[in-house]
Order: sequence, then C-alpha cells, then structure tokens
Amino acid sequence: MRYPVFRIGAELTACGNAHRRSIVERHFHEHSQNQHARVGSLAFGAALAVAPFAIADTDITSTIDSEIASLNTLFQGEADLAGVGNDVATNGANSFDTIPLADAPNASPFNAFDYELYGINPAGTAAFAPASANVFNGALANFDNAYNVELYALLNGGDLTAGNDLFVVPSDGPLQGIGVSGPAAEVAQNCLTIGWDDLLGYFDIPST
Repeated sequence: MRYPVFRIGAELTACGNAHRRSIVERHFHEHSQNQHARVGSLAFGAALAVAPFAIADTDITSTIDSEIASLNTLFQGEADLAGVGNDVATNGANSFDTIPLADAPNASPFNAFDYELYGINPAGTAAFAPASANVFNGALANFDNAYNVELYALLNGGDLTAGNDLFVVPSDGPLQGIGVSGPAAEVAQNCLTIGWDDLLGYFDIPST
C-alpha cells in the first residue's frame, strides 16, 4: 500500500513569497496540461467501458506514479525555499517524500515550511507526519484521488479502485475518511469534497 489575499508568517520574505507564487503558478499550469492530456485517455476508457468486450483489471499505476512524482517535486521545492531541503527523505520509487516533524512542526511555534505546506493557519491543519501528500494542505492529493477513482472505473467497467490506489493524506486520517466501498462516483465526489475543504483550509476560509 502506498503512503498511505496570501498572509504568510513573518519568516517569509517578499522574495520568498514571489518564488512561492511562481511554484504555485507553475504547478497548476503543469497540472492543467496534464489534465488536458488525460482527457483523451478518459474518452478512450469510456469507450472501453461500453464496448462489447472487456479488459479486466486495467491498472492505473503509471498515472499514480506520475502524480506522486509531481507532489514530490513540489514538496522538495518548498522545502528548499524554507531552508530545510537537505532534510527531505526519499522513500524509494513511487513513494511520497517525507521530512522530520521538527522541520514542519504540528504545534507552535510554526516555521516557514509549515506556512508553505499548510497555508495561512497551520495550527488547524498541520500533520503529525509531514509528507509530500500534504502539499497545499493535502488538496492536490485528494483531487488526484478523485481522478484516479473515476479513471479506474472507466477502464474497468465501473469497478471501484483498490484501496492502495488512494493516497493517504496524513492530516486527513486513514484513507481520508472516505473508505473504499460504494459507487465509484460517490467515492470520487467525497474525494473532491475533502480536497476542496483542504484548499479552503489552506487559505483559512471556513467550509460551509
């Protein structure tokens, strides 16, 4: 199983904020490009789902590995900006990178990396085991989860993806509290809802 406006703290300088915004903009640009590239795959998967033949157990490993690599790159970049990049631990191929809790405390006093990972108010969102799945307070990982659930269902006749295809975001608890049972569309929607709440938390906006 896989591992499982901006008001930054006084630690961040104007230069740091500019670099940080650059990383945010670059990732979302790349993420948008990736999603556009995936549209063709989704359409093809939909065709397979209704075709008179079936391809059993089509996995989505390459998609998941790409998502993990993207999150690890963002995590390393943010750690470098915060001056703790040398402490990032890689955990083998296709696993989330981690960092010691001392470099991103889950209790006050918080540091620059906390604000980069969790947003405006780390006190309400900081994880006990900081990892690349926590980038943007875990929002990106949960959006990836929603996509993965739907993609797997399209490629496998509506079947729900196995639990090990869902990312565990440490601050959200095991399997983000969504479980791995029920209709795929419902599970995907739950992932989107949790991801949206994570993003609101990053900006310290109460969810409704």
